[in-house]
Amino acid sequence: MYLAPAVRTMREDPTDGASARLVVRVDADALPAAREAVTDVGTVESETRFDNLHATVPEPAVDDLLTALPEAVEAVET
Repeated sequence: MYLAPAVRTMREDPTDGASARLVVRVDADALPAAREAVTDVGTVESETRFDNLHATVPEPAVDDLLTALPEAVEAVET
């Protein structure tokens, strides 16, 4: 899975009290599992017709989210 440089930074050095707005690019078959992983730690703000999830999660939870996402996730970007 590709991680944008900002996502890697949030994973390695999160800021307490800050939120991350992320785009999770996923294969359509894995969309339900990706949605569940996001809602376990944050909020799905919207879904696009291209099977992207726009999510908001606390920065300290970015690592947990990335670990929980299914393998079919192509990328996580800001």
